[in-house]
Amino acid sequence: MKKRVCHLFNSISTKVILIMLVMVLPLNLIAIIANEKVIDTMVNQNKMSAQTLADTFTSEIETQMTNTHTLLYYFLTKNPDCIQMKLQEEDNYTYQSSKQKLFFSLKSMGSMTDGGDGYFYYMKKMKDVVVYDENPKDSNNLYHTMNEFIEKQLDDGITGGWHIYEFNSYKYLFLIVEQKSMVYGGWFNLDALMKKLEHRLSYTDYSIDLSEGMSPSNTSDRIVVSANLKKLNLVISVKKSEIVGGISKYVTALQTMAFLYLALIPLLFLFLKIILIKPLKIVNHAHRQIKKGNQDYRISDKANSVEYMEAYQSFNQMADNIKALRIEGYEKEIARQKIELRNLQLQIRPHFLLNTFNLIYTLSQRKEMTAVQQIIIYLSEYFRYIFRSEKELELFPKELKLIQGYVKMVCINYSGNVEAEYHIEPEVQYVRVPPLLIHNFIENAVKHGVKQGTMLHITVTGRYADKKVIFQITDDGNGMSGESLEKCRKLLQGDTEPENFTSGIGLSNSIRRLRHFYGPQAKIEIMSVQGEMTSVIIQFPYNLEVENEVTID
Repeated sequence: MKKRVCHLFNSISTKVILIMLVMVLPLNLIAIIANEKVIDTMVNQNKMSAQTLADTFTSEIETQMTNTHTLLYYFLTKNPDCIQMKLQEEDNYTYQSSKQKLFFSLKSMGSMTDGGDGYFYYMKKMKDVVVYDENPKDSNNLYHTMNEFIEKQLDDGITGGWHIYEFNSYKYLFLIVEQKSMVYGGWFNLDALMKKLEHRLSYTDYSIDLSEGMSPSNTSDRIVVSANLKKLNLVISVKKSEIVGGISKYVTALQTMAFLYLALIPLLFLFLKIILIKPLKIVNHAHRQIKKGNQDYRISDKANSVEYMEAYQSFNQMADNIKALRIEGYEKEIARQKIELRNLQLQIRPHFLLNTFNLIYTLSQRKEMTAVQQIIIYLSEYFRYIFRSEKELELFPKELKLIQGYVKMVCINYSGNVEAEYHIEPEVQYVRVPPLLIHNFIENAVKHGVKQGTMLHITVTGRYADKKVIFQITDDGNGMSGESLEKCRKLLQGDTEPENFTSGIGLSNSIRRLRHFYGPQAKIEIMSVQGEMTSVIIQFPYNLEVENEVTID
């Protein structure tokens, strides 16, 4: 038991916790008491402010509603054009003339009056409406919309006074007054009114609602205020967390205590230096010794806590393992070199060389020395390309030169029945590719695409766009069966492994090499129609501005 207590006391975690309790506990107690008082005060102040804002806003809207009703009634009783329209029994010249004059009068008076957003007079006999909107977007559409709206209200039975309606995805506060021969009224765009109110609020987490007969519901986490507007009710709800986040007054006590504890900082620093900083310096010094090459250095100092004792032991164990890790690293490097040698051996394919030498022999028998020379030049370039460079990537023009030499050789072998076209954008000349990546797909096009007595056309394109390189090799040869095409696609997606060393190993190695250098966004796609064509698309990300730092040799 005594040993366990001693172990606990020597723990750096225990020491840090004790320091935190001594330094922070009094501040926490003060903060809890002060925060409760400040929160209550701030909530009440903000609730009063929100209530005042709601009352002021509803008063302004009520004034506008009164002005709207006064203006409409004035036109109805005093404006001669409106009176003249009302007296007409049919749609004649007098009616139309009065209608036009009434519209312009509405426009003139409405723009100068602090009233509604729009006004209308609807003649029941003519089923016609005079409508004015302060912010018209489409007058013809407004006319038809208002006509349909009023006719619907007439069909449903008009409820006079101010009410909220919704159409065309907007909410409106409408005044509708029905007389024997006419319906008139005005409206406010509620969405616009709410935006004006939102600009006056200094909060971000709030809700505003103006509705008929809605009573506010209080919740523990929100402040809710309301104001009546005739038969309407404006409700503003604000989240308390926004208000109490700005505590200011009672922080003074916390600040005073914080200044008192500042005087203890030197003592705290000395204590932490002994239990934390000094052991860290020992560990850092040991790491520097290892970095300088002193592989026999070990930490012999006694730790002052359990955690650092484990750290010292772990470091010494790490140092003991470094020599073994070095040996393992050498073995891995040898294995990597063997793999690279194996890759080179895979590139020097005996079957390919045997066929090439047989072709040279046949041509020499026929005394076609020019063709023999061309094939020997191609083989020379082939081996130089494989063995000369120690780089993992080569500029594409070198690969293209080798491809062109290969096509010349197969033209000799197949009596000119192979033809190739090259469409390479200038930017692609500066792109680096894994050696023989494109060349291998050209070989496959010849190997599987040649038809007896038919010209094989091969097209090689290279494009650079949106920081991506796209190579496409297309031939009009034998194509692939659906089963073979599906196997190739699964190999490229990594869903299956090659069946043996000769079947599919080329495709698998190609996609692995490409993703090794250019990441998982690199891809190879194959499209084919049996008896018609095969197309291989090689795509990988490439930033010429960053990766092209070496000019073409």
